[in-house]
Amino acid sequence: MKKIYKLLFIIFISHLLITPSYAALPNLLKGSSSTEQEPKVSNTELVQSLDALIKTLENNRQRQDLLVNLKDLRESLKVAAEKDKKDEENGVLTDFTELFDFLSHDLNGQTPINFWKDRVQLAYLELQLLAPSLSEFSTLLYSFSIIIIIWYLIARVLLWLIRRINLHYKLPLSLSNSPTTWEFLLYALEKLLPWVVAFFITLYTSNILPTTSPLGKGIALLMTYAIMGGGIFSALCFISLSLLSGDHRWGALRTLRRRAFRPLFSIGFFASLGDALSNYKIIGLLGGNLSLTLSTFNNLTAALLAGWFVITFRRPIAHLIRNRSFAYRKKRKSSYDFLRFLSAVWHIPVLMLVTASLIATILSGDPTSALHRALLCAALLIVALVLTGLIQKQSTKLQQRAKRNHNGLYFLRLTRFGYTLLNLAVWVIFIDLALRVWNSSIFLFEQGAGHNITIIVITVMLTILTTRLVWILVDTAIYRALTGVGRNGPSTRALTMMPLIRNTALCIILVIATIVALANLGMNVTPLLAGAGVIGLAIGFGAQSLVSDLITGLFIIVEDSLAIGDYVDVGDHKGTVEAITIRTVSLRDIDGIVHIVPFSVIKTVKNYSRELGFAIFRIPIAHSMGIDDAVKAVRSVANEMRLDPILQRDIWSPIEIQGVESFDSGNAVLRARFKTAPLKQFEISRTFNLRLKRYLDKNGLDLGVPRRSVTVHNGTPDTQEPSTQS
Repeated sequence: MKKIYKLLFIIFISHLLITPSYAALPNLLKGSSSTEQEPKVSNTELVQSLDALIKTLENNRQRQDLLVNLKDLRESLKVAAEKDKKDEENGVLTDFTELFDFLSHDLNGQTPINFWKDRVQLAYLELQLLAPSLSEFSTLLYSFSIIIIIWYLIARVLLWLIRRINLHYKLPLSLSNSPTTWEFLLYALEKLLPWVVAFFITLYTSNILPTTSPLGKGIALLMTYAIMGGGIFSALCFISLSLLSGDHRWGALRTLRRRAFRPLFSIGFFASLGDALSNYKIIGLLGGNLSLTLSTFNNLTAALLAGWFVITFRRPIAHLIRNRSFAYRKKRKSSYDFLRFLSAVWHIPVLMLVTASLIATILSGDPTSALHRALLCAALLIVALVLTGLIQKQSTKLQQRAKRNHNGLYFLRLTRFGYTLLNLAVWVIFIDLALRVWNSSIFLFEQGAGHNITIIVITVMLTILTTRLVWILVDTAIYRALTGVGRNGPSTRALTMMPLIRNTALCIILVIATIVALANLGMNVTPLLAGAGVIGLAIGFGAQSLVSDLITGLFIIVEDSLAIGDYVDVGDHKGTVEAITIRTVSLRDIDGIVHIVPFSVIKTVKNYSRELGFAIFRIPIAHSMGIDDAVKAVRSVANEMRLDPILQRDIWSPIEIQGVESFDSGNAVLRARFKTAPLKQFEISRTFNLRLKRYLDKNGLDLGVPRRSVTVHNGTPDTQEPSTQS
């Protein structure tokens, strides 16, 4: 009985799978998923299914059909199991086989080798049918020559006219090292206008002339179109590369201008020729297989030349991307690091794109698919780079003009922000157009499954742009408040306080922007704020030394005890103040060593840079020189220094002889001093010592040296005579 029940259960399940009532029950072959809820079966539907099963079993014919279906199902399952077993044994080999089967779907089920073998054979047959006889060849050559001559004469005349106009109005004939927008426009007109106008005039003229050989006329128009495409492509590439010119990039730009024209022209020539050969009129003229084969060959040649160009000129283009001035590298370290990374890897994605285009062209069998789209994307990229470069040049010119006007600082920074938005718009449009080339779009993504993602991205981008705008306004207000209006530049006090205030304001703005962004994304920021408060309280108790540094540094900065550029002595360290943070001060000593000193360890500050300085001299007088002679020598050297046009602006008073300060080893020590400009006392002291030594050497005098008294006894106490040696 158990076997009968088991058999009936299997028949029941199988019947449910093959009868129309399967929709009421879950399909057991599909399995179950934790994320999908199976449909609920009512008792009425179950009764209907049982009635259908009973009718099937009562009918002998239907029962036999069910048995046949079950056997077929068993055989198909056996075949599937054997296939799975073979796949497990073959492993990677099976995966490659399935991949080639998938790739050969667009090749009418053929492998790429067989497909292109058949196409080349058919193209050869079409070429044999097209091969003209000797009499027809002369007609073909005549038609070809007439079109080429007309095109060449028109182009030469236009080039001559442009040259004459440039010479008459003294316009630049070539791009300079730092070309302006006007020079770019003239260069584009000179390189593009003659060939474009000549091609369209030739195209119109060819339709008017009597047709003797359509094949010769078609080949001539193909060549003129390809030459025009090569010229346009090379000119646009040269313009985009020249936009990256600068003081540190002229060598790389000179190399590209001297060596890159022919490769760029060849790339544009073969790509344009491949594009023209896929035109329906050319296909009707040459034949489908011949024209598409030649189109594929030219596209592949253009892709290979592009890869060769990237490998050959990788370093000059990397120099154009990476080389920047020292001021740029110092002020924009993060941006320069990104440019260095981009210059090191820029060729990798380009080579990957070229390789993918080659593979897709060969495997798809369509010469205008992948490579054509890739070249169109490259053209769009060049246009985007040209527009970005022109915007950058306009922004630089505006910045140079606005530097002279302190009141235009708001206008300068807001205009720069506007140029940034314009650059962003250019690249968004480029990305959308590039996606449209590949049958996609940003807007289609937003309207489909990526609606929520698009909303999140737009929200984050708007928050970032708003934060940037607020920071520009706040930073400009801080700069104007600390530097004032009408000054030549910020004071040392402003340079000291400005980084601290800017960093504090930046932290506050970033925290607020982060909270707003998280709130716009739907997150509950209340627990985050509470947690931040608790963490801040814990840090305050645990980092008391840090709090001490902050408070001490705040009082030192507010009281203006030291500033950037001052030469100070803070106890254990002495040097020039190079940077001040909210917690530490950086000093560079006379040996070039930088000392980072926390504010909490500073007890006293000796500042040598405030208001004025004193160059103090302590001069030991020789025993053989009189005091008056020594004073005269000191005054003579001092007067000579005050008459020096270079030193007199740093010496603020006559020499002040303060008298004999002390006696050292029997020699009198004369003390004198100059009042000097701040931080100039050390230089004045060294100069005075040098000139005094030269004066003494010139007059045969000497500085005081230590003296020693020696008493010699000759053995008789009554005849002792003292003797002195120096």
